[in-house]
Amino acid sequence: MHDKPLRPSERASSSENRRRLRRRGRVKKGGYCHLAGDYYLVTCRVLLRRYLFKPDRAITNAFQYLFGEYARKHGIRIFAVCVMSTHYHLVVLDTRGLLPNFLRDVNRSIANVVKARYRTSGAVFQQEPSKVKLHGAKAVVDKIAYVLANPVAAGAVRDPREWPGLRTRLSDMGRKVIHGTRPDHYFGRRRTMRPEASFAVEMPPVVVDAHGMEGAKNALAAAIDEKVTEARAEVRRKGWTYLGAKRAANVSQFKQASAYEVFGARNPDLSTYGLSPDEAADVKREYIAFHRAYQDCRRRLLRGETDLRWPPGTWAMVQHFGQRSSPMATAA
Repeated sequence: MHDKPLRPSERASSSENRRRLRRRGRVKKGGYCHLAGDYYLVTCRVLLRRYLFKPDRAITNAFQYLFGEYARKHGIRIFAVCVMSTHYHLVVLDTRGLLPNFLRDVNRSIANVVKARYRTSGAVFQQEPSKVKLHGAKAVVDKIAYVLANPVAAGAVRDPREWPGLRTRLSDMGRKVIHGTRPDHYFGRRRTMRPEASFAVEMPPVVVDAHGMEGAKNALAAAIDEKVTEARAEVRRKGWTYLGAKRAANVSQFKQASAYEVFGARNPDLSTYGLSPDEAADVKREYIAFHRAYQDCRRRLLRGETDLRWPPGTWAMVQHFGQRSSPMATAA
């Protein structure tokens, strides 16, 4: 659970408050910019790569319900979903700048359902989700294709349509609503949770604006075919055999994935795939400017200054420590 925001009188005006901020929030050296209207690829991984999300009717229903419940609450529009045995992927639009709250609520609830379902304890998720901010229609198309081809890239099934877990399809986009019922495990008959929840699988507006509806479908279909072809070629190169849907559903939830994973591999914060060099440079300049402004505020905060305006999009310091951010610049 997150700490409650500090009252204005509690802001870092003394050495004791500065120590409290370090102790409660570890005043991060690097912040993350969350703004309304941003597109993201989200990846959340199970701790120690255990198969706690293996295709199971109860777990799949829990994901469907919780994605629907908290997407509605926090203004998240969902375009692609793939829940693998050791992790899940989403491509979303954060309409209100509340993606961290959405992930907090979903992951906390999923963890409780999993622990109640399998009668286990301890942490379920790795500490930090991966959130890649997507700039431009081509980046969104590329990441949707990556998500929908993931069962093949993981060596689970040869055709992504064979994956028995929760995975949306291109044909779902703009047409399908996915429903879930309140999970019996953990939630029971809790009246604070609605008995049913759902989310629509939408077509990304940025892609429709760039290509039109039919063009968007064609662009996504081509990208998915390309990702699946690349994934099959990589599986052949590695000498893997596909696990298959039946074996994937019957594997022990406490087993760990054994495929080699590079320790300390890069985890990018943004994707400028498909942008022109000038457009990509502008995005990176904005990214660097945010982090420089954040670092300047951090240094001043730790010196004891109180009248600070953090850069627009600053999340933890504003939401949980009562700090203020500057308003977004408006066009002249």
